Parts: sequence; C-alpha cells; structure tokens
Amino acid sequence: MLGELLAATEPAAALEAFSRALTLHSQQQREVLLRNEARAAQRAAVDAVGDEAAAAQLDGSVEDDEPVPVVPAKLLNNTAVLKYRAGAIGEAMALMNEAEQSIKADPSKATALQTISMAYNMARLQEATGDLKNAQHMYRNLVQQFPGYIDCYLRLSAMAKAAGAMAEAQHWAAQATQQAGGHVDAQAMLATLHMERGDLNAARECVGKVGAEGSKDPYMLLTHANVVMAALPADKSARSPADKTRRDHIYKALNIYREVLKQQPDNIYAVNGLGTCLAELGHMAAAKQAFDEVMRASAKAKGFVRLPETYVNLGNLWLARQQYNDALIMYEHASKLHNHKNAQVLLYMARAHHDAGDHLAAKRALLRALHLAPSDIKIRFNLAFVLQEWAVKVFKRKYISGDAAKLKDYSDAEVALMEAEKIFNQLHALGKEATRIEPKKLALHAKFCHQQLPSAAHLVRQAHAEQAMVHSQQKVRQAELAAAEAQRKLKVDTASAARKAAETRKLQEAQRALEDSKQKLEQMKSSRQMAALADATDGDGSGKGGSKRKRGGGGGKKGAAGEDMGDFYVDDAQPIERLPKARRDDADVQENLRRAGLDSDDEEPVDEDRLFGSDNDDAAGDAANGSAEGAGAAAAAGSGRGRLKRRAAAAADDGAEDAGGAAGGDAGFSEEGMDEAPGNGSLETDALFADDGTEAAGGTAAAGQPRKRQRQALDSDDEDEAGYAAAAPAVNGDGAAEGEEGDIDGLFE
Repeated sequence: MLGELLAATEPAAALEAFSRALTLHSQQQREVLLRNEARAAQRAAVDAVGDEAAAAQLDGSVEDDEPVPVVPAKLLNNTAVLKYRAGAIGEAMALMNEAEQSIKADPSKATALQTISMAYNMARLQEATGDLKNAQHMYRNLVQQFPGYIDCYLRLSAMAKAAGAMAEAQHWAAQATQQAGGHVDAQAMLATLHMERGDLNAARECVGKVGAEGSKDPYMLLTHANVVMAALPADKSARSPADKTRRDHIYKALNIYREVLKQQPDNIYAVNGLGTCLAELGHMAAAKQAFDEVMRASAKAKGFVRLPETYVNLGNLWLARQQYNDALIMYEHASKLHNHKNAQVLLYMARAHHDAGDHLAAKRALLRALHLAPSDIKIRFNLAFVLQEWAVKVFKRKYISGDAAKLKDYSDAEVALMEAEKIFNQLHALGKEATRIEPKKLALHAKFCHQQLPSAAHLVRQAHAEQAMVHSQQKVRQAELAAAEAQRKLKVDTASAARKAAETRKLQEAQRALEDSKQKLEQMKSSRQMAALADATDGDGSGKGGSKRKRGGGGGKKGAAGEDMGDFYVDDAQPIERLPKARRDDADVQENLRRAGLDSDDEEPVDEDRLFGSDNDDAAGDAANGSAEGAGAAAAAGSGRGRLKRRAAAAADDGAEDAGGAAGGDAGFSEEGMDEAPGNGSLETDALFADDGTEAAGGTAAAGQPRKRQRQALDSDDEDEAGYAAAAPAVNGDGAAEGEEGDIDGLFE
C-alpha cells in the first residue's frame, strides 16, 4: 500500500493515503448495505402477494444479501498509529477500538504478530491518555507472553523514569539489554538514564558496550554525542570558548552529529545537536540557523515530528542575548509540547525570570519543577539561591511610610532566608559526589543566610512597630472623622428639625388665620344681620322725625361737615372687603359693642326700644335736635364703610330736607355735653371715639386731625385693637354727625 511506503519518510502523506483507503472502504460498506435493504424490500413485497405460486416465482428472482465487507484491521491499526503520531489521540483510540472489533468479526484475517502489535499500540494509547495503570498492566502482560518484546521493556523504563523512579527505570532497561535483538536500544536507554542521574562514567560504559557494529546505529550515535555534551565543565572559569578542554568536547560531539546526518540527512535530532554545539562555541547566528531549520522540518511534518528541545535551544539563544520575553515564549512552547510536565523546561523558565529580575516568578517556576522532580539537585539549589537573592532584595527595598505591604514582604523574606539556609545545609550534607557542587560554595551560602537572619528579625520587629503605630494613627484619624461626621449629622439633623418646626409653625399659623377668618366672616354676617334689623326697626318706629334724623339735618356748615365726613369715610376706589374686620373675642371690641348697645359675649341683649328709641321719643329727639344730632353723630361712628357710603349718598340727595335741622347743630358739644345728651338711645361715645385729652370744640378745623388719623387707620391692614379704635370716626367740629343711633353697628359688617 502507498501509505506503508510513505510512513517512514513522509508520515503526513502516508496518513492521507490511509485516510483515503478508509473512506473507500466505508463507501463500499454503505453501497452493500443499500443493496441489501433493496433486496429486503423486494422480499417483503413477495411475502405480501397472496398467490403462493406467484410468490414462489417472484422469490426466485430476488438475489441473496451480499456480505458486508469488513475494514482490514491492519489498515485501521496503521491509521491509528499515524493519528497518534500526529497528536490526535482520541481519533487514534477510536480507530484502535474499531480494529479490535474487526479482528473479532473475522479472526482469520489477523495474524498473531498483528494481534501483538495492536495490543502494544493500545497500551501506548492508554499511556498517552494518562491511564498509566492500565497501560503498565498491558505492558507487563505482553512481556510475560512475549519476553523478547524489547519495546515493552523500554516503555516500562520510560514510565518509571517519568514517575521519578530511576531505580525501577534502570531495572527495566537492564532487563531489555539481556534480550536478544535489543542490546543497542537498551544500552542507549540505560546510558540516557545514567546521564540524567549525573553518572557520566556509567553512561560512557553503556556506550562502549555496543561494539563497533552498534556504535554506528543513529540512535546510539545520538546518545553518545549527548553524553559528550553533558560532560562539559560546569564551572564558569572553564566555560569560555577559548578553553581547550571544553572545545575538544564540543568538537567531538559536533563530529558525531555530522556522522548521523551523513546517514540520515533529515534527522532533525542531529541538526538540533549540531546547533547546540555551534551555540556553545559562540557561533550564535549559525546556531540559530540550524534551529530554524529544525523548526521548518517540524512544521513540514505537520505534527508528526515534535522536538521540544529545539524551542529550548532557541530560548537559550534569546536568553544569551538578554531578550528575556522572547526566551520565555520559546520555553513556553517547549513546556506545552511536554504537557507542562517537564521539570528541565521549568528550570530554564526560572532562569529567564531570574535574569529578568522577577524573582517571584522564578520562585513559582522552581516550585513547580520541584513538584515534578523532588530529588533534582539543580532545582533545589536554584530554588535556595533565588530565595536568598529575593530576601536580600526585599530588605534593601525602600518603602514609603505607612506602606501596608512592608510588614508582609519583610515577614516573607525572613521565612525565605530560613528556607534557603535549610536547603543549602541539606545539599552540603549530601556531599560533592551526590550534588556535583563544591561543598565550600554551599557552606558559604548557608553561612550568609544564617548571618542575615538576626538583621531580618530586627527589621521585621521594626515593621511590626511601624505597622502598629500606623494602625493607632489610623484609629485616631477614624475616630476624628467619626466625631466630625457625627457633628455634621447633628447639625444637619438640628437644621432639619428646625426647618420642620418652622414649617409646622407656619402651617399652624395658617390654620389659625383660616379659623380667625372664618370667625370674622361669621361676625360680619351677624353684624350685617343686626344692622339690617336695626334699619328695619328704625324705619318702622321713628316716623317723620326719625326719617329726618336718618337722612341727617341741618344745612350750611353742618351740611358741609357731613359732606366732608362722607368723603372722608367712603373711598369708592377701595373695596368694602378690605376694611378692618372686628374680632368679637377682643376685649375692647366687646366694650365698644356694649356701649353701642349691641350683644356681646358678656351681656344680655340690649332692649331695642332703649337703644334706638320709640315713637313717643320722636318729639323729644326733635326738640333736642342739637343733642340728638350729636348723639347720632357719635352713634354713627360705629357703622361700617358700606353704611357710611350709603349715608353719604343719602345726605347728598336729601340736603334740602336737612337744611332745616341744621340750625340746632351749629352749637358744638364738649365731652361732658356728650355724656349728658338727652334721649333713651344716647350712648357714651366719648369712650369709643374721642381722642385722649382732645376737645371737640374748634369747628371743622378741629376735626381735620381726627380725620387724618382715621384715614390712616382705615388704610392700614393691621387688625390689632388700636386699628379697630382708630377706624371709628370722630365728632365733627360742630358736635354733630351724620346718621342716627340705629346705624352704629355698621362698623362690624
């Protein structure tokens, strides 16, 4: 088959050929299944025919089912192997399961050798998927059944090596060397194990045991070259390219790699070794060219050839050029190819982080490597060295005052110094043969760590004290801030409470004002009703004389005074509603009501006949016209603006009728005269209207001042007691007033 021919040299093309063969086999199986289904349908139609003769005739024309072809187990196995090499572990496992089913379906088509190979491949896939226990069990069974199966010994050795059981790995490799046909491969494996343990002499012995014929084996040659490179001096003093011993080792390995390339020009392992030798000699450009060639070959193989060491070598080149980020990228690729389980690659990554100054990242990488290889001397020494350097770096670092990270860093650095001292002492106790490190060097590192511990402890105590002081200051500051916040909240709450109290007070005042307005409205209604009742009573009982008194009498000077009074009290531009409203609960107002003969809260209702006069008193009122007019003028002071306005209009219309009564009104009255005014309806008007210490005499000139004062009182909106008293009109200069006694309640409309 084409795939078998290409498998050794071009695995990608071989896999493509095998996949095409599998597709053809699958297509053939589908075609056979479709034809068999058609035949089954025909037989079902024959069975449905009722006539047995016709059915028998038709049944003879239907062909028998074809056997479904089985995919060869060999094809499935080979395809699975190439899938595994390409990294498609899942697909490879599925193909191997199908191959096992193919053998069970037709055991005659599988030879014993094929069965053994398939069992080994299945164990290899189990190992690749991580099922190590099952894989080891399958390898052991194969070894028991076929003791000469060298590959099973080598896989058991490799699994033990990966688990860190180097003794068990050497045991299985040694058993492989005792089997026929596995001497060269087993010795190469054993030499590699000795080399990784650092026992180079044992590794050289293994290489020398293969003889002249085995020494030309490419795999053995590569192992020999690797042993030579591992024997290079490790001291820095001997690592110069000019050192003769070192150069001799490098050129020896270089010649071995060239010999491998003569046999196998496409051997990328030899090219990778060649680049390593060039890099050790200082030819960085040539070394990089060799590594790039390996990378191109790996890419051309489409995943069939994966060489993580090439990425490691490229990373070493970037590290030598101090391009740490590029080096870390290469190391990360190499670690990925090893499934992040290679301790050596992690050690290289730690070196890159250390040289870049990131000691913490280096510490993390070394701890991961130590977890994978707990007994590795290089990893333990480098971990102690990184811990020592990081601790010294932390104690030399400058921190700002109050930095919270200072105490934690100092404490961690102290612990790191203790751990580093412990590791150095352990390595020193193992000796030089086990560690390949000078004991003097280990003792010097351990002594340095021990000397730094007291200073570290002192710095940690200082950091504790500083942290405690910072915490104390923070608490004081927090207390001050809390107190300030509480004071601020108290001010805010106080202001809010005051604002709410003011709003509540305004609301209450508004409610009281509303209630007062309602009460005043009721008082005005009551006063208006009383005024209407007084007008009705006066119009019915006073007769003709009363009519004259109501319209006002007298002419000349008295008439002029009446017109002035009307102009003074009545303002057509000012609405009646804006007049001051009396409050009946006011003491002075109650007293005025009592004097006016109106009802109050403290007195019984006044007799209307006594207050307004009767029909029998009309003559006496006319005879004492001056006194009656004076009393009427005093009583008229209690009327409201509405009554005064109507009175002024009546006075203007009936001026001619009042001219006759003006003769007795020229004589002014004193305050004592007003107290002695005749008539049953006279009032003590001086207590309500007269100014303190002011005489009524003086004519119209004397009335001017009270008018001015009254106008000011009427224009004011204040409703206190003085406002109500000032709103009442004074007696004119002649001692006479317009209106009658019955109109005195007009003030309280």
